[in-house]
Amino acid sequence: MNHPRWHKTFLGIRQQHCYGLYETIDRVLVDNPQICKFVEIGTGGGALSVVLALHAVQRDTFLITFDTQIRGDRLKADSAFAALGVRSYLYDCFDKVSVDIIDQYLEDSPCFFFCDGGNKLKELKMFAPLLSSQSIIAAHDYCTAALDKDQADKAARDLSLVPYLPEIWCGGVDDIRTCFYLVK
Repeated sequence: MNHPRWHKTFLGIRQQHCYGLYETIDRVLVDNPQICKFVEIGTGGGALSVVLALHAVQRDTFLITFDTQIRGDRLKADSAFAALGVRSYLYDCFDKVSVDIIDQYLEDSPCFFFCDGGNKLKELKMFAPLLSSQSIIAAHDYCTAALDKDQADKAARDLSLVPYLPEIWCGGVDDIRTCFYLVK
């Protein structure tokens, strides 16, 4: 059953996340003013990308986002991407070119890194070590088959990640299905 707050639109772009996730990301970013870079794996249709890009603009920076294909309402998002300075790449995030782009962009700065590509566990394991202290890394679909909770918990421990707001990760009115970790 779809909750009424799921799969609405944001700026006419069909969401692939619930409004509650947008609210949670806002809370996380307000509570973490040290964040000064934004990376997203899995652009999808671009609605969440626009939200992240707005936060980036507010912090005088820009979002970089990666996907292997243009999906959904993504073409609707392109004008917003252009206005917000989003750097969108049609690359596999695991390619050396992508990793180099991400590493160069980060410059040892605290980052909000959102994993929502095709392999969240691999994304978490690959990119968390690139993040500087006080970064936040999040993985969507945490409470579904896409990312097994035990594997995610073990990966987080192995990477010395600290769960951030775990009480809101799953369940509740919105069920944001996203885990957040603070990089030590």
